[in-house]
Amino acid sequence: MFSYDDILTPLALTVIIDHKVRQPEMAAFSVQANGLLELFEMEPMPIETLLEWYAAHELDLREALSGKRKNTMILRALTRFKEDWQVEAIYEAMLAISISDKEYHKNESDLIRSAASIWGFSRPPFKVIREK
Repeated sequence: MFSYDDILTPLALTVIIDHKVRQPEMAAFSVQANGLLELFEMEPMPIETLLEWYAAHELDLREALSGKRKNTMILRALTRFKEDWQVEAIYEAMLAISISDKEYHKNESDLIRSAASIWGFSRPPFKVIREK
């Protein structure tokens, strides 16, 4: 059984890790979070509640990402999921959030690469193209 924190933490990490929280990422966070909650047979949250959850956890997650145990924290957040359908769903949600702002960020890319490695996926090739 998973908690809301279990499901939402990997998604929040994907938003936070590039140090630039933008509206497209928060919109993707909300959509992906509720999709995952339904998939994991949990009650979806209103957008306001998801944003409150994010705000309540953001500082702790930022501190963890800047600390010495960053990799351990990420590993713990990702390795809770064992079954193929679980890891595929979380990975796809993280990927959707990471590309939602249409910008490349090394830290975000590293997180996605780490998730792919932990879960045994080949990282899909994708390009972010800036619109003019």
